[in-house]
Amino acid sequence: MEHVIKILDILAWPATIMILLWIGRKPIQKLLSFIESVKYKDVEVKFGKQLAQVKEDVGDTVLDPSNEVENKSELYALIEVSPSSAIIEAWKGLEIAARNKVKELISPGEKYRNALHRPLDYLEYTGALIPSTARAIREMRGLRNQSAHAEGKVISKENAIQYSDLARAIRKQIEGITDLPKIKLTALTFLIIELNHLVDSGKFNDISIDEVYHHIENQSILPFLTEKTKGVSDFSFYSKDGPYSNFTKFYHEQMERLYHGCAGDHKRKWGVENLGLCLLLAWTNELIQQGAGWHPSEM
Repeated sequence: MEHVIKILDILAWPATIMILLWIGRKPIQKLLSFIESVKYKDVEVKFGKQLAQVKEDVGDTVLDPSNEVENKSELYALIEVSPSSAIIEAWKGLEIAARNKVKELISPGEKYRNALHRPLDYLEYTGALIPSTARAIREMRGLRNQSAHAEGKVISKENAIQYSDLARAIRKQIEGITDLPKIKLTALTFLIIELNHLVDSGKFNDISIDEVYHHIENQSILPFLTEKTKGVSDFSFYSKDGPYSNFTKFYHEQMERLYHGCAGDHKRKWGVENLGLCLLLAWTNELIQQGAGWHPSEM
């Protein structure tokens, strides 16, 4: 009898817990459902905010609603069934458009690895995409990845429709590219990084704006910087043997163009008042914003 009591004593707590769980199963289910609903709502809100940022980057691209009616109707029909799947299909359409454009424009001797497997990255690398569009594509890729790993009900139909429309807008920008730039955008961004490093070092604050103007006017600004900052900087990318050896002439011409149009107006336009290196940073960034010379549709 004593053994039976011990066994009952051992089983008492597990049995009690099971009974309590059984009695409280409905409230627990409601609580879990509520927690799940809050989680999904949070994901959807974040997804929508990221879409709003993409829309801002893409800009006011006007889409003709009469175009691609059949493709749109197929995609919108898929949205009704699975918004996440529709987003994945919209992204595939973007990649296909990029791959077709790269096939059309890529040169036979191109050394970029996997250009056709990573066509969107290749278009960004060559500078064929304006910075805001390149940024939008990176954001769209992230949203596509979120959608691929999310359960169907996380992504709303409204967000899926907006994503699809933005993908079409970007695709039309890609289809409108007529040539790959001779100057790669990375040549400009690497230069900005190097100039930023020199400013941060604080060792070359003696380079005045007038001195920079002088070397820009004489088309000698890069050789001047190379010599002046020797041992601190690395401008080897732009040397005769560097990967951007053809960049120097382009950069000097563009800087001279800005000089003749903007010299003396540096404080009002760019807020630069003291350091020559800061002026160079501002003007190099201006080249990227204008797209002149590296983006074929924005000369």
